[in-house]
Amino acid sequence: MSDTKEILQQILNDEKLLKSRAFRDRVYTDEPIIRTASQLPRPKTPEKIKEMKGLAFTPEAYWKTSAWLFYTQGKFMEDFEDVFPYNEDFVKYYPSYRDMTTEQLRGYFSWRTRVRKGKVEKAPEPFVYVYLYELINCIGYSEPTECFKQFSGFCQQYASIDDSIAKYTDTWLKDFIVYYGLDSSFADELDDIRYDKQLLTLIHWNEHSNDDLFAAIDDLSSYQLKKSLFYAAFPEDIKEVVVRSFISLSEFFRDKRKNSLCDKLFGNIVECSYNMFASSIFYDRQSLRDCEYALNEIHSFTCKSGKWKCRKYFGNRGRNGHLGDLVKAIDSLMREKKDFKHKISYTGVSKTAVKLIQAEIDALYEEQCRAEAAKIEIDLSKLAGIRKTADSTREKLLVDDEEPEIITAPHEPVVSEAVSEVNDESPLDSDEKLFIRALLYGRDTNAAAKSCGKMVSILADSINEKLFDLFGDTVIDFSADSPELIEDYTDELREMFPDNKE
Repeated sequence: MSDTKEILQQILNDEKLLKSRAFRDRVYTDEPIIRTASQLPRPKTPEKIKEMKGLAFTPEAYWKTSAWLFYTQGKFMEDFEDVFPYNEDFVKYYPSYRDMTTEQLRGYFSWRTRVRKGKVEKAPEPFVYVYLYELINCIGYSEPTECFKQFSGFCQQYASIDDSIAKYTDTWLKDFIVYYGLDSSFADELDDIRYDKQLLTLIHWNEHSNDDLFAAIDDLSSYQLKKSLFYAAFPEDIKEVVVRSFISLSEFFRDKRKNSLCDKLFGNIVECSYNMFASSIFYDRQSLRDCEYALNEIHSFTCKSGKWKCRKYFGNRGRNGHLGDLVKAIDSLMREKKDFKHKISYTGVSKTAVKLIQAEIDALYEEQCRAEAAKIEIDLSKLAGIRKTADSTREKLLVDDEEPEIITAPHEPVVSEAVSEVNDESPLDSDEKLFIRALLYGRDTNAAAKSCGKMVSILADSINEKLFDLFGDTVIDFSADSPELIEDYTDELREMFPDNKE
């Protein structure tokens, strides 16, 4: 039978069941009446929630996007408040109102009511993301500035409860500033913009103090200098050398290279397509607008016909490995200079950079030696002894017969340092040697490559790769139409590959 009530009546009036031992020997007490699910008492669904659910079944909803439906339902429930106890947890990816049951919706709106009154509590993850999606779409607040403040404040408070939301919120906050055209100062505390500011300090190194430069280098370097034992022993010395070395290298690249030191360390600024409010539910209500927005001189956005692009230094926007290699080399070379007990090795730094660093280290310690020699100290406690010695000397000078005492200063031994050079066996093969000698001694490189049966570009790349471990840099520049040797390495290469008239 399909009628539930008839089924219950049949079971309760069955004679065999009533005469069975289960009923015959039983002492009857008060028992709950068996009821159907529809007869059980249920909380009444607020009319507002019923109407909101109905929006998903309107003719317009069938051809509009899910983002449109979320925004429409969110604006409809913008001022709704509820008081409903909900203690269950559940998981949904990209949650929306349409995906939640009535009980979950009532639980969400009750939690949101408390949040808006300043009481931020742990909640099921879908509740948190639906609330963030509302803020992204400016649901609940009339002005974008007010909405951003609520957005930022909630993220800070909830991160202390559950920091898993932090992987999205910084990006969404930055996008909010750009999309709604807020003042760029709102982004000052975001990690992405703090990275830009430190990088700008290094780019404009000649406009900042030594303290600012060291702070930027320390923040962006993968080698964390403040954990170094040598830094703990000589913090001021290593700070000075780090800053001087960075300035010296920056001047070298400015004067003798096409690209700056920061371009070598961090790459170049590029422009890429950008998805505004990625990984969220966002309804773009200005989908065909054109605009430009600059967070700073190295981080900006453009929008043409609703298509966004971002211009910045892409790649790893955390601690930089190339800068870390440079800082580690400074630490290592200073340990060698001071004969520090614990030595460390370094890699990835060119010979030119090493020479410049060593020059700055030598200059610093020479300055310190001169400063020590220039100090004049007077010990007043020895004045009495000095007077007594002077009186004795005067008495001796007054005696005619006494021959003057001749004092000769001992000769100091001259210490000489032996300088030896170790020439390692060349890693290049015969074809590569022929090609690099053609470059070194002004011969026809195309003819040399042709005689080897190889392309000029292939030979140049192969030589750069094999000599990189020795020089820490490319020795052949192929950015123009023809290969050119880097001037700084020409003398060393001629020593390695003397002209044998091959």
